[in-house]
Amino acid sequence: MPDPNQPVKAYFMAIVKRGTEHDVAKRLSKMEGVTEALVTYGLWDIVVRIEAPSLGKLDALITEMRKMEDIVQTSTLVGA
Repeated sequence: MPDPNQPVKAYFMAIVKRGTEHDVAKRLSKMEGVTEALVTYGLWDIVVRIEAPSLGKLDALITEMRKMEDIVQTSTLVGA
């Protein structure tokens, strides 16, 4: 389990409404902590790389991302 006070790297994958992939990726890429947002082909429409200063900050960012109107489904991988 990652230390809640240490920097955290994570990957956030999202399925979005059809035709919104590039717009959503652009909005995600502007969020603090997002280092890369890629439109992909396959199960996930977008993969986002995140670097957050703590697990708490990562949780807040993921919560904010999940509230985006065009995001339908997500999964997050946290690296230790």
